[in-house]
Amino acid sequence: MAPEPTSAAGPRRAELTGARGDESRRGGDHSTAVPLTRAQRFQWFVEKGLVEAVRPLPEPLRDSTAEGSVRRVVRSLVERHEILRTSVEQVDGELRQRVHGAGPALAVVDLAPEEGAAQALSRLAGEYRRKRQGLVGDFLVRFYLLRSGDRGWLAMLADNVAVDANYHTVIDGELTELFAARTGQVPGATRQRGTDMQPVELARWEAGRNGQAERTDALRYLRGHFATAPARLHAAQHVGERPAGRYYRCTLGLDHADGLLARVMSSTDLVPSAVILAAFAQLLCWRSESDACVVNVSLDNRHSPELRSVLGATAQRTPVTCVPRDGSLIATAAGIQETLSQGYPAYGRYEPFDLFQERVRAQHRRGVCLTTDLAFNFVPPPQGWGALFSAAGGGPGPSPDMRTEVRCATTDETSYVYGASLTVRWSDSGSAELSVHGDTEVLPPTQCAALLRGIEAMLRSTAMGLDPAPDEVAGEVALGRRERLPHETRAGGRWIDLGAIRDRLLGMSDVRAVDVETVSRPAETARLMARVVVAEGSELTEFDLREALLEAVDVGEVLVTPDWYEIVGEARTGADRVEDATRRRGGDGHATERRPVRTSAEEAVRRALEKSQQVRDPDLDLCYVRAGGRLERYPAFADRLVERGYVPPGFALLSGMTTLRSVARNLVETPSPARNSRALR
Repeated sequence: MAPEPTSAAGPRRAELTGARGDESRRGGDHSTAVPLTRAQRFQWFVEKGLVEAVRPLPEPLRDSTAEGSVRRVVRSLVERHEILRTSVEQVDGELRQRVHGAGPALAVVDLAPEEGAAQALSRLAGEYRRKRQGLVGDFLVRFYLLRSGDRGWLAMLADNVAVDANYHTVIDGELTELFAARTGQVPGATRQRGTDMQPVELARWEAGRNGQAERTDALRYLRGHFATAPARLHAAQHVGERPAGRYYRCTLGLDHADGLLARVMSSTDLVPSAVILAAFAQLLCWRSESDACVVNVSLDNRHSPELRSVLGATAQRTPVTCVPRDGSLIATAAGIQETLSQGYPAYGRYEPFDLFQERVRAQHRRGVCLTTDLAFNFVPPPQGWGALFSAAGGGPGPSPDMRTEVRCATTDETSYVYGASLTVRWSDSGSAELSVHGDTEVLPPTQCAALLRGIEAMLRSTAMGLDPAPDEVAGEVALGRRERLPHETRAGGRWIDLGAIRDRLLGMSDVRAVDVETVSRPAETARLMARVVVAEGSELTEFDLREALLEAVDVGEVLVTPDWYEIVGEARTGADRVEDATRRRGGDGHATERRPVRTSAEEAVRRALEKSQQVRDPDLDLCYVRAGGRLERYPAFADRLVERGYVPPGFALLSGMTTLRSVARNLVETPSPARNSRALR
């Protein structure tokens, strides 16, 4: 057998050999099923996003013959792009993408009186989220012909498993080309298709030797990140406490953004995305009085020619530690750019289950919550950076006094995984928007507006050759510090909620009183200590206390655990008091004996995997990880338990993502084997 090419730079067609996947015929439909790509698994299990797009039909197609012409245009597009006729299905206990011979039929929707195309699309998107999104067996992309009198629009709803922001521009460009051909117009510049790669080809490459080598490199970066990353910036807030009007979007428009960002590049020798991310992180760290924060960064994974040619979604979010450096925006941005340029090409191509596993292991080893509620999305300018930079000379110079109105509006969402997610997108080649999708419990809309103005001010100052300090900018735009409660204290470069730790420990049986405090010794950093009074005869150990807190760490309710634990029995005297002496151990729960490799509960899960035995353990997800179970096989394992009457809690503890906890909660309420969802089925 000829050896596989050794280059690990990216997928090549010569490497896309081997197993062709499961092939079957369904009612004459020849279809192929292969594993999901890493990016698709990330979007399916974590993001749960939806692309909404609508465009007016060209003038010649707004008559009685429009429907037939639009159907032919959509059919031509779907024939070129396999992902537009793909569904996600479960095959032998694993999720796979199935490419069908044809996509779903174009749906024709007549608009209600006074209803606009955008309103109709929003209504259709709501119905899609409630009834279709997250269920296996359904097409990932659907097209709609919207009609109102003599006007018409082509609309698309697409799961992010299929379409990300970058790939959407490819679809939009090809639609323009197809419509131009139908109406006899001259199309603009067309996209080169010689190197197009379908997602099934990428999935096969990722399963090969070079793809697995790339996964190993990405795992090494993930392991290094979680070994040193700071704790989550904001504690998770319960979704059900204030759902109505809790989530919002605030948007600030940047006219002449091309000239502004070109001057930022010229004055700093840094890419604008790194500067904007640095401003976002610096201001939020200043507001929370934290030394560092982690932001989930999405660059659409289009860092290589191979991924730019993939006709489907490739976006994954990569956790990036942002460390404000000496109050300097430029130094902070340079550090971020170095992290992204050195690590992102491999770091960004990780296997999502590797990220879950490394995060859980690091959280339990360090006693720190390592999820994040901050995100950053940057869409490059449509003309490309080279064209933007060369054409910027004639644009207007930046003015430090310019302040654009910030528009804020609440959404109808009942949950959102991030506290603040910043997106930079372009309205056209000259204008851009800064938009934050936020949670009022983390960042109120008025403070979000101040944050956006602060980012704008820092960009304009940088474009003028200055290096703005976050505290000065915060004062100018009225960005305030987070309000702190009496039971919070600052230690280790961040604020710690001692009350959350105390309340969690007080909820344990046999615990009578808890005192949590920071202890400082000469020449040492401050340490967090929990002093716990337990009932007479209690067998609670320091390890039990730490395990109870780690459950809260997994869901973001407690962000750090104590470094030391001290257990004392209820007041007694004489020999009994001597026997019940104070026990004091480190934050890892270890004293003279180390914890066994596997607990009895974890061994029980191991036996269930091997013998299909029923397990009733309240922490099934975590035990499954610790017992060494393969994460990609967890859905099949969960199905096996459902058949025996046990309803698993889902990936809630494993992933720490709100959307997955919500899905898991629905499973518990409706444990029907026939129902499919992203968490387990």
